[in-house]
Amino acid sequence: MAKLVSGLTLVLLLLAVGCSSQNEQTQSDADISGTIIEVNEQDNQILIEQDNPDDPATKQIWISKDEDSEIVIGGAAESKFASSIKNKKAEVWIKNLIAQSSPPRAIAEKVIIE
Repeated sequence: MAKLVSGLTLVLLLLAVGCSSQNEQTQSDADISGTIIEVNEQDNQILIEQDNPDDPATKQIWISKDEDSEIVIGGAAESKFASSIKNKKAEVWIKNLIAQSSPPRAIAEKVIIE
């Protein structure tokens, strides 16, 4: 009887951990959220005005992509930024560090645009 209770407890614990992991993955944990205010198609960059920056000096930030960056626009994978995305909301996951320029610059790991 003790083994049965112990086994059921283990199964329930594993189910609970599995469910909480799935919920965490579906929640947005983007490094940057804001509105695209400028698109530089030639250099494949976007300038984002952040909704709630940690530091007012980083209210705007340039986001670039490299060959590994993932861009999703309106649910479809894209290879570059187009001028049609200006004024749209974006969520960005940063690949490495943010360069302390003015405005700051970063390379995106992933960009999701509405």
